[in-house]
Amino acid sequence: MSRAYCVSTEVSKPKLLSPISDSPESLSRMRLYLGSISVEGFGAKIRGGLEFIIWSLGGWSLAPGEAAPRKRPDSLPKKGEAVECWVTGSYLSAAVTGPGSSGFRAAAPFITKQKLNYMRFRSTLAAFAVLALSLGSCLKHDTYAPDDPGTAPSQPVLPDPITATLNGTVLDETGAPAGNVTVQVGAQTASTDARGFFRITGAALDKNQAVLTATKTGYFKAYRTFAATAGANEVVIKLAKRMVTGTVDAATGGSATLANGSRVTLPAAGVVDASNGAAYTGAVKVYAQYIDPSAPDFGQTVPGSLLADDKNGGRVVLNSFGMLAVELEGSAGQKLQIKPGSTASLTFAIPAAAQASAPATIPLWYVDETSGLWKEQGSAVKTGNTYVGTVSHFSFWNCDVPESGAYVHFTLVNQNGQPLVGTTVQLTRSSGGWNSPAYGWTDSLGQVSGMVPVNVPLTLSVITMCGTSIYTQNVGPFSSTTTVPPITINVPAANAMTITGTLQNCNGSPVTNGYVIITGNNVGHYGAVNANGQFSVSLLSCPGAAVSVVGIDHAGAVQSTATSVPGASGTVNVGNVTACGNSVAQFITWTIDGGAPRTYSAPQDSIQYEMYPNGTGPNSPDWQLILWAVPRNGGNNQAFYFNTFALPANGSTSGIAQGLSIPGFTVTNDVVNFTFTNWPFSTGEYLVGTLSGTFTSTGTPHSFTANFRLKRVN
Repeated sequence: MSRAYCVSTEVSKPKLLSPISDSPESLSRMRLYLGSISVEGFGAKIRGGLEFIIWSLGGWSLAPGEAAPRKRPDSLPKKGEAVECWVTGSYLSAAVTGPGSSGFRAAAPFITKQKLNYMRFRSTLAAFAVLALSLGSCLKHDTYAPDDPGTAPSQPVLPDPITATLNGTVLDETGAPAGNVTVQVGAQTASTDARGFFRITGAALDKNQAVLTATKTGYFKAYRTFAATAGANEVVIKLAKRMVTGTVDAATGGSATLANGSRVTLPAAGVVDASNGAAYTGAVKVYAQYIDPSAPDFGQTVPGSLLADDKNGGRVVLNSFGMLAVELEGSAGQKLQIKPGSTASLTFAIPAAAQASAPATIPLWYVDETSGLWKEQGSAVKTGNTYVGTVSHFSFWNCDVPESGAYVHFTLVNQNGQPLVGTTVQLTRSSGGWNSPAYGWTDSLGQVSGMVPVNVPLTLSVITMCGTSIYTQNVGPFSSTTTVPPITINVPAANAMTITGTLQNCNGSPVTNGYVIITGNNVGHYGAVNANGQFSVSLLSCPGAAVSVVGIDHAGAVQSTATSVPGASGTVNVGNVTACGNSVAQFITWTIDGGAPRTYSAPQDSIQYEMYPNGTGPNSPDWQLILWAVPRNGGNNQAFYFNTFALPANGSTSGIAQGLSIPGFTVTNDVVNFTFTNWPFSTGEYLVGTLSGTFTSTGTPHSFTANFRLKRVN
């Protein structure tokens, strides 16, 4: 057992706020107020009052799992005595010490399902945070904001897992749907369809900090963090095009400059191969993209979100003054990075609307590739209408003013009480001045959650598919986690559209295991079906703009053709939507030595394959084929994997190759016969075929067969 995160306080004017239960059948309960406390440590000093609940009281601190004695303490802490608290296993313990101590001691289990090793505390007060109800006065966060509420410290935020559905749309840099984008949440992956739409059921999300990634060749990797809700969550991501900004000689260093004056400057002899740390000499391709926080599409392009962890581990909300995405690439296509001990210089253009509010110095932040959160590292100095700072590695970088935040939960319904689904919600500072707006999208229940700056009046705006606001309301200020009562939006008739219909299968029977995708202005929205296959989805439409409806039948693994709905308002019944003939099934099934078959299938498992021109074999131009499948609840050690560089030219129907990995076996000496009954000539089409052959595992020979149907994603 470890003792950590200790707190010492000097107590004056203690007060018992509620009596201790005398019932021997239940744990004792007490509310204790410590007045005029002083807490110091870790560079933080806090003065004020602390109120907390102790659910288990006893004469001594408790070991994990030890029952709390049903005993009333002899007296409350006296003035001048000290209160200590510490963490022992999964318990928070408290004790009164000092001259004339009353000897009061108590322990309480943490009210959280998370393990202790997830916890990172900003200051010593944070050990009380699990039980704290209110803080009379708090540490002012070091902030560069000209409009600083200055009333709350940043605090760590613990994971709060939730399993839910995630729907989304991925767009390219022009705003058009981006098909065949690989989207990943936890261990699950999915590929966007021709409409840029994806859906992941049973996704491992988090109520405070869910993260997904989106990758596609030719684009920067995209991140999106959000506060997940219990409904079918929705997100929209716009990818940033990966284009060469300039080429720099690694030996001499130099700069690559964007059109708006943003710049990447590399040091001389300061670049290494990212894979092995070896010094790199030669031409360095600099890929850079500016992300403008004043742009109308900022909510779709922002990496992650505006959630961040400051240098002390506290969760904050950011106000951005400009972002850069930067990657380096060698002449052979290898990924490069800054040499350890060296730094590069980044120059960020400040948006015109933000220049008057831009502070003289500002913290720098980068995207953490695991959490999708921004992490504080270094600072930048204002030079003219730019910020200039140095960085030791390349990623997404961001110039931001941090502010302490609180989580707020909204529910939006229309005038008929129906939830507004997939609706864009924007929050801005009511006082005006520069602030980068925060965005969210309502789920299937009309819910949207997120962190906002504390004690700041905000304006909530509801945005239609075409980017126009139809509703605004002042909300807040919020000082702590708040669930706002449902907000009724009186949707103008021209923007109100409810699409109804019935999803049926090839036999004309209702589809109950399926859904519809309704797409407008290139953004897809999910619609559930009931026990009769019926659906009804209310959307904020664009007057005169058409939408399309596609039905998906999970049981039959097929989808319908698109039904176009001309621009209209009110309720539109599209009739029967028949999911038939257009198969969306993806699977791989294999057997070993004639035994029982094993199958991985999408969407519950992650399955895909990729093709790359190899061009060096005897049948040039050869193709490399990578085929893989990973179960939802398994890691890479459970993957079925086939990788070959020996495929003849595109369109081949059969051949022999090597490159097999099968769960539970150490494959060597593999000989794989492949036959393709359907060859995909473009992305989004399906590869259908069989594999058979032999391999050896730990000296034992085996035979195998497999059949598969997989979507081409590149």
